[in-house]
Amino acid sequence: MLEVAGLTVRFGGLTALHDVELTVERGQVCGLIGPNGAGKTTLFNCVSRLVEPAQGSIRFDGVELLDRRPHEIAGLGIARTFQHLALVPSLSVRENVMLGAHHRGRSGFLAAALHHPMVRREERAMTTDAEDALERVGLSHLADHPAAGLPYGQLKRVELARALCETPRLLCLDEPASGLSHGEVAELAALLKRLAAELELTLLLVEHHMALVMQVSDQVVVLDFGRVIAAGPPREVQQDARVIEAYLGAAA
Repeated sequence: MLEVAGLTVRFGGLTALHDVELTVERGQVCGLIGPNGAGKTTLFNCVSRLVEPAQGSIRFDGVELLDRRPHEIAGLGIARTFQHLALVPSLSVRENVMLGAHHRGRSGFLAAALHHPMVRREERAMTTDAEDALERVGLSHLADHPAAGLPYGQLKRVELARALCETPRLLCLDEPASGLSHGEVAELAALLKRLAAELELTLLLVEHHMALVMQVSDQVVVLDFGRVIAAGPPREVQQDARVIEAYLGAAA
């Protein structure tokens, strides 16, 4: 479903990604790990077209993403969450989630100003989709609550629900477990496995919480200084000498 080939990203004199190769099969959960500054979020930003690479290719289900503009990515079936929450505090939980369905709207500004029936139909459909997403993440009871003031763990789920409201085929999660308690991480792992199965999602997961990555991933890819140093099943990657050195350092 996702094929990254020869991807290189430079920020001035810094090479953030160097000739990165990555393949994610349909229905697979792929964990992307590595030390801070390894280039994980940069790779995410290339897939979602927020960063323009110097060279390489990113193909999603046969479509070259680098030929597409950023606002077209959601319509192709790719959704993402962010490392730092990107919610609108003044909106309700439901309204924040509805923003995920915005790319499916076809009515323009004039139709909205005139309260055209098409606008009302689209809004009803978006509301239904948002409520379905909230039910899937266990937050239906908070639909009318403002996003402001909710616990961090619940805000993380709101952002996940908004991504689900985009009806994605590929869901990119940028550190979904950051800031969560041990119990919340366990609940998140169960939730991600259930969502992947129920919605037939392909997941690309950037995460520092190793227990979560090893529990939910079918494949783990390790980045270090912008290069892929290991890729394979979780148990195999966990025992790779290069991975251990990247995280713990070499013996003196």
